[in-house]
Amino acid sequence: MSGDAELEAEAARDRGQKAAINAFPSESSLASLPESPDAYTHTAFMHTISDMADLRLHDAFESAPSLSLDDLDVYQQLDVGDVDTSLMSRAKLKAMVKKQVTPKKILLRDKLAFVAGTVLAMLSAYWLGWSPTTFYRIYTAEAFVLFTLRWALYRIKKWHYYLFDFCYVANVLLLIHLWVFPHSAYMHKVTFAYAAGPLAWSVVAFRNSLVFHSLDKTTSLFLHWFPACVAWTERWHPDVHVREYNKKSTEAMAEWHDASLLDLVVLPMIPYLVWALLYYVKIFVLSSSRIQQRGYDTLFNYTTANPKSGVSKFVKQFPPKAQPVAYMALHVTLTGATFAVCKVWWNYYHAHTVFLLAILSISAWNGASYYFEVFAHRYVQTVGLPSKPARKKQ
Repeated sequence: MSGDAELEAEAARDRGQKAAINAFPSESSLASLPESPDAYTHTAFMHTISDMADLRLHDAFESAPSLSLDDLDVYQQLDVGDVDTSLMSRAKLKAMVKKQVTPKKILLRDKLAFVAGTVLAMLSAYWLGWSPTTFYRIYTAEAFVLFTLRWALYRIKKWHYYLFDFCYVANVLLLIHLWVFPHSAYMHKVTFAYAAGPLAWSVVAFRNSLVFHSLDKTTSLFLHWFPACVAWTERWHPDVHVREYNKKSTEAMAEWHDASLLDLVVLPMIPYLVWALLYYVKIFVLSSSRIQQRGYDTLFNYTTANPKSGVSKFVKQFPPKAQPVAYMALHVTLTGATFAVCKVWWNYYHAHTVFLLAILSISAWNGASYYFEVFAHRYVQTVGLPSKPARKKQ
């Protein structure tokens, strides 16, 4: 996504938030309701307010066609709690809603998230340098927390079909290898190809950003870059238990350290193709109608939505019914190409290390672009904080 596209997307989200907040019935609208809550049952009263809010939200979105359905999440997630209309006045109801989204709360949340993200990054970097043989432990702990949060949040946002994508499957296979089959040379090579191949290159393809205050961006970068770091440690700094196991047999030692192009391309391709077949059947056959009817988002929709992207240009050349097949064919081709490049990373320590640093630098550049080209121009207006005047020099 280009800088202009990010600015446009960020502006759309801002308008979505304002539309969502403004969608709640105004005081004049609430004034049209009878003073006595006895005239309504609890359900009827709340339905009336909900209908008024939905109508105003619909009007707001009609006037801003650049808004997406995902922008409705801000409105849908406003939690007013259990309301007892027999005891609560209209003013108290409105005040309760306003308390859910305030500039100070948003600012505090983002500050805490920034601190947590920074500490997490520093701890991970320190651990990688201090004890690369045990780096997989901190990866496992962070994966459990971040992936659990992502599943919960994506389920609410109707993005949970993203979790069927190959990147998540590759992370699961890596965790199985680390904790269930740590001595398997086959899984060592397969997970190396996945982590140093399509996962690492996804940082570039999806413009993953090093943005400390954003849980979503932090999780996306973790999903793709951390497995690549684990693969690096397994290749050049294997765990002490693995080294001791391999010392028992010359054949085991050779099998662990030697990998041909066949080992890094053909062998990883077998489980990958199994996933590709299951993914196609699930997304484009079994759940196709459900995804369209309920407005669920998928990676296919995301990558083909931008007419300027290479993926979209390639897929849209085909008839609509053939586009899913074209998309999967392109996915298989690009993934196989990244497998082949892994032979270089496997054979040369310095090339592998420079590659990881380059990927991290790209994510840092993407993060800097986001902060200075998008975030800095939108945050104050979105949160609603008054800008502070510049202090005069004494």
